[in-house]
Amino acid sequence: MTKNVPEPSAGSLNRAVILLTAIARGSSKGSSLTELVARTALPRPTIHRVLDTLIGLGWVERDKHTARFNLGPDLAALSYSAISRHPIERIAATELSALAERLDQVVYLGVRASLDIVCIGRYESQSQIQVGKGRVGLRGPFGMSPACLAMFSCLPHEAVQAIVAANLSRYHRIEGFDEKGFHRAVSAAMQNGYGTYDNIVLDRTTSGLGVAICDASGYPIAGIGTTYITGWLNDEQRGQCLALLRQAADNISKHLSATE
Repeated sequence: MTKNVPEPSAGSLNRAVILLTAIARGSSKGSSLTELVARTALPRPTIHRVLDTLIGLGWVERDKHTARFNLGPDLAALSYSAISRHPIERIAATELSALAERLDQVVYLGVRASLDIVCIGRYESQSQIQVGKGRVGLRGPFGMSPACLAMFSCLPHEAVQAIVAANLSRYHRIEGFDEKGFHRAVSAAMQNGYGTYDNIVLDRTTSGLGVAICDASGYPIAGIGTTYITGWLNDEQRGQCLALLRQAADNISKHLSATE
């Protein structure tokens, strides 16, 4: 006899999405129950009930030692499946793999998801020095990467201001965040048409460049970027790196237009 499983109501589904988003936007070490209450404004009993369901599905897991909640492996499997089917990643993979080899650096591909950036591609060279901790599936506040800054450069000024205002408190939760340096980087991106990543985080050891992938109307639908040790590239090498990034983005944009 088949057991009838009641379908979740729209309200239950909405609360699950709110909690999953809050956890995704939290620390990589996980989120405490108190933090989830503060971020979602949902009642504790509701959060407990929804989390129990999500844990049962394997979409959320709770650390036995810290009691913090994080996204679970079953949800990650679904995410990777979705990423592998993403049309931009499929089209960009060959181009960006070749770019990583030419630059001898790691290249990242990211797409915007509301106020977040999601890494959907990481392409490595044969270099033994791999700069950057980004990984496929990593999600963070939109604005904190060379690719994000490049996408800012293609958006209306009002839209950029709205995103920055909405995410500013999240930026400040990143260790070493330099607000003045960040605003300078945003202004430079809007003026130059590409993203630079210098002095945004106070360790001062990492720099980067990013360019946007745009549709036929010029709207940024993704961004590619690379990071390197500050001072590693001289001005000429930096210019060559930027030119190769732009060429790759242009090639991907043309391929996307051809498939529409």
